[in-house]
Amino acid sequence: MSAAAAWSVLLGLLAILGGVVYALLRSDDKYPREVSEAPSQHLEMVGWHHDAPHQPFTVKSAHQVMRQHKRCRREDCARKRAAWQTLVEARRITPDSGRMQ
Repeated sequence: MSAAAAWSVLLGLLAILGGVVYALLRSDDKYPREVSEAPSQHLEMVGWHHDAPHQPFTVKSAHQVMRQHKRCRREDCARKRAAWQTLVEARRITPDSGRMQ
């Protein structure tokens, strides 16, 4: 391949690359993003601390807390105790009658 042919190929590739970059940068102006509304559902962050929650747990979040605090004792961890109580009230856990406190 001659030097002139190599330069022609290189310039052709640079022109194609420049066109792609231009198209990508220009597409934001042509198709503006819509601003979304606020979320319709309330998302609750489940903490890793052991304090009692400010609001009652949902059944789903109570299951998550029970998994996160599986090494905690209910007597020592107010968060696990609240999650346990939520699951008992929702009849997802049946306490052992011999161990009920």
